[in-house]
Amino acid sequence: QEVVFFFGGFFGGSKPAPAPAKQPEVELKPAAGQLGLYLWGGTGTGKTFMMDMFHDKLPIDKKKRIHFHEWMIDVHDRLHKKQKGSSANRDKSADDFVEQVAEDMMREAWLLCFDEFQVTHISDAIIMKRIFSVLFERGAVVVATSNRPPEDLYLNGLNRPLFLPFIPMLNNFCKVHAIGAEVDYRMISTRDGEDDRVYICPNGPDEKKLLQHKFSKICQGSVLTGAQIEAQGRKIAVPRCAETSNVAWFTFADLCDKALGAADYLAVGDAFHTVFIADIPRLTLQERDQVRRFITLVDSLYERHTKLICTAELDPIQLFQVTEEERKTSVADEIFAWDRTVSRLVEMQSTQYLADISRSLDAEQFLGQYKLKSLTDEDFKDMWKRYDQDDSGHLDMAELRFLLEDLLEKQKGHRNVSDELFEACRDVIDSNKDGEVSFEEFQTYLEDYATVQSTMSAR
Repeated sequence: QEVVFFFGGFFGGSKPAPAPAKQPEVELKPAAGQLGLYLWGGTGTGKTFMMDMFHDKLPIDKKKRIHFHEWMIDVHDRLHKKQKGSSANRDKSADDFVEQVAEDMMREAWLLCFDEFQVTHISDAIIMKRIFSVLFERGAVVVATSNRPPEDLYLNGLNRPLFLPFIPMLNNFCKVHAIGAEVDYRMISTRDGEDDRVYICPNGPDEKKLLQHKFSKICQGSVLTGAQIEAQGRKIAVPRCAETSNVAWFTFADLCDKALGAADYLAVGDAFHTVFIADIPRLTLQERDQVRRFITLVDSLYERHTKLICTAELDPIQLFQVTEEERKTSVADEIFAWDRTVSRLVEMQSTQYLADISRSLDAEQFLGQYKLKSLTDEDFKDMWKRYDQDDSGHLDMAELRFLLEDLLEKQKGHRNVSDELFEACRDVIDSNKDGEVSFEEFQTYLEDYATVQSTMSAR
């Protein structure tokens, strides 16, 4: 009832209140220097890369880079808090709440960089014009990436006429630029592999065993069952997770057959650096709800830079099967969004994506995935990605120190590698004394756990 009452303010369904005569609406125009940018085009063409580079290099404090899904969740959270807030808000209209939220956000950042700008829900569509009106009036600059032009946003959505006035406003405040490239550059970075695959297909008995083996190896015999995480007051069941590192196991049905959304999937990505998903089936428009949730799930895990290890019936390109007739006649936004999902699933298998995750973890979480007393060849390759940070094929002395700091933290609980300890370890590891550590020297050192322990105890 609260939600209906709140959004009723936009549809005219809330309690009528005396209002002044409606004034003709004045079209907003950007001030000098306020024109933003709306980049749209196919997946993997460099939109997000360019926006991130712009955001990171711009020397201002009040800026925010955020996935549009996540930003809208924040908007709705703030609206809910305003509505449930002090008694002074009791006589406020829905428009008033939206204006308050927009003003709060402007105090935090005037440059807003949105990744994957898209509108899929009526609850978002009906507040877009109002919230952006306030933001633009207060001087906000928007830079956004999207897979579609402004005119196609919320295409075929419920009550789309309520959303349409937002489109000319967006065109007024952003220069719209189409990226014509047809190459998905992220696909170039994928690597071959077999047992080290993270997207495993088809989903036969051998593949199921491989996925279970990978999970069991990380858990090292210590598995928690029946855990829960929380998202916006809701409990999300986690069927299995590791005790030694933040790694979880779900089935496709656990995550996509239930009424879960972006906030839930982001919570999963926040709680776990690695997520196993078993039994992703072949998808069609007959499973439209599951397709939509899976798209949102992949977006959320990608945004949180989570490692995804899964079994699927087919490769990403073939996983969602749509006939040519359905492509021509369907109004389903999922068909359009699937290209992005394919590209992200492919990138999430790439060497660079997996290396970035390895390098972002703290020592406890990273080394907690491995049984250091009996490392496998696959373990050595995974660990090497973390420490060869410049991908040079060897470890320089700074990278070697990082490795030793991790090992010392694992064994002694601190990272204070003294110069004396560093020299003692270097003499053992750099066997040919050439001032750098090769992969073979790295592997030789780590596979002898007794040597690791003794060097870590050196004075």
